[in-house]
Amino acid sequence: MATQNNTEKKNRSKFKNLLIIILLLFILMLITSGIAYFVAKNIAGAGNNKTVVEQSKSNITYDAGEFLTNLSDKGYIRLSLVYLLNSKDVENELKLKESEIRDRIFVILRSETYDSIKDSKGMENLRKKIKDSLNQILNDGSIVDVYFTSIIVN
Repeated sequence: MATQNNTEKKNRSKFKNLLIIILLLFILMLITSGIAYFVAKNIAGAGNNKTVVEQSKSNITYDAGEFLTNLSDKGYIRLSLVYLLNSKDVENELKLKESEIRDRIFVILRSETYDSIKDSKGMENLRKKIKDSLNQILNDGSIVDVYFTSIIVN
């Protein structure tokens, strides 16, 4: 009888611990999402000029998908990209050259080190490298900006 009570107490304790861990992970996810939202809003809303607003009306977004690869020294990077394009023609060209574009991005990501991209300045440099590299292979227009919709560096 006593062993049955001990077993029940252990099971309840394990269940409570699991419930607490799940709750903490959910709260952490909410906090992370909130921070990502405010960072993205501040980066996208940095230029509040009318010309920027007028230009963005004619721009098109293109979801580039998710990328996961090793870094050159240690760890890995996983990110999702969205491109801001200046015309519909660029979108069609991106679809045609998707393999070449994904390869270029993987080459850029694999050449980075953990220390070079661990902070916001490193991420801005990475954004610029990706944008400049992709604009070199585009003929029908250009990528106006590159947005990171999710980033994990480990």
